[in-house]
Amino acid sequence: MSSSGNAYAAEPAFPILAHTLLSSHTTASTIPEQQPDEPDQSSIWNLRKDIDEAFEDPSSVFRCGRVIGFSKLKKRAQEDDDHDLIGQLPRYLLAKHLRNTTPSPQPKAFLIHPPTFDPFSPKQLLASLLASPATPPPLSRNEAIALLDHVQLLPVFDFRAAVQAISQVADALQSAAVSTGEGKRESPRTLLLIAGLDTLTEDIIRASNPVKGAATLTAALRTLTHISRAHGSHLAVMLVNTRGLGPARGFRPSAGGGVGAERQQILRGDFREDEGVYSMFHAETSTPLLPSLLMRTLDQGIDTHVLLSMVKEDCVAEVIKDRVGEGVGKWCIWDEKSMNG
Repeated sequence: MSSSGNAYAAEPAFPILAHTLLSSHTTASTIPEQQPDEPDQSSIWNLRKDIDEAFEDPSSVFRCGRVIGFSKLKKRAQEDDDHDLIGQLPRYLLAKHLRNTTPSPQPKAFLIHPPTFDPFSPKQLLASLLASPATPPPLSRNEAIALLDHVQLLPVFDFRAAVQAISQVADALQSAAVSTGEGKRESPRTLLLIAGLDTLTEDIIRASNPVKGAATLTAALRTLTHISRAHGSHLAVMLVNTRGLGPARGFRPSAGGGVGAERQQILRGDFREDEGVYSMFHAETSTPLLPSLLMRTLDQGIDTHVLLSMVKEDCVAEVIKDRVGEGVGKWCIWDEKSMNG
């Protein structure tokens, strides 16, 4: 009999593993479905996104209802570009706010600062507004000047004048809130920027003692906290510290006098080992960022603290404290030209 006529004479089929059928079926059934994109891990640490969305995204490090502090390292205090370093980022945020905020009869920003502090002079503010950002289109000079008309400048020469200016701003904000409430309109977003409050406090310390200076500063900071919370939906407070963090140049707590000298520094409030605020870029310095009573008092009144420092050739903005969010550790290389370009 021919083998073709006998079914039992046919060659056996090659074995097939069951899991191959299962996997092929699963693959075929899932082809139309697209897997979600992996989240951008850089958003966890990259501060630039927070800068881009400042005062607009409620999850941004820079948002309303908070006291945001900007500081530098004191070791740069003798360098010529030091004040410009600490002024660039707050000035950029102020210019961005002025451009993006809708017109309002009330001031868009209040600026309290010593008249000798150049980074917030009208000339510097105008230059920041005229810088060419990627979006929206650049402003003309007349348009930029018109935006500056919405900034109320309050120059101060001493701490008492600064406190009076803060009270004046609080009254203006309250009056604006009442008028807005009567018209049932949404309150316009406003910035309160104060520069040099730490430097003005040092005048009190020199005239009396660190404890009195700290007590006076604490009262002013409590007022700022109250203002930021009372108008939390539309007000952000930016505190620009001009003296810097860390020990002054030549400060050596364990040298030049031994244990006795170090003890005197501690008793005067000039040094404390651990204050819980660190920079991941300057950990090798083994010196505290808040070595004095003045610095510790100032930091206690700040919700979010941003440190600006030079790391090799780059300026780095780093969040060293954020007690109302999860921004601690976020950082980016800060370059005003790249942000505007």
